[in-house]
Amino acid sequence: DIAVIYAEGNIFDGNGDRGRIGGDTYRNYIRRARMDESVKAIVVRINSGGGSAMASDVMWREIALAREEKPVIVSFGDVAASGGYYMACGADSIFAEA
Repeated sequence: DIAVIYAEGNIFDGNGDRGRIGGDTYRNYIRRARMDESVKAIVVRINSGGGSAMASDVMWREIALAREEKPVIVSFGDVAASGGYYMACGADSIFAEA
């Protein structure tokens, strides 16, 4: 299995919902995929202009931890700036259009 996690919207501390990337919520999504032995790779689709530096750091750390156990690939949507780019830096590969 491949876990696909969609992260769209501004980045906030705490819990998020559709259209808002909450650092705690998305950390948990990534952690769940990391710990699931049936998941062989993780793809994170980021479409965000950024937001909270703390929440971005929390998600970056979880991505970096996941990368130690299985491949983590990030795909950028229309926007991947600031915190959206930062959280992607922990991945194995980043794909984006010019």
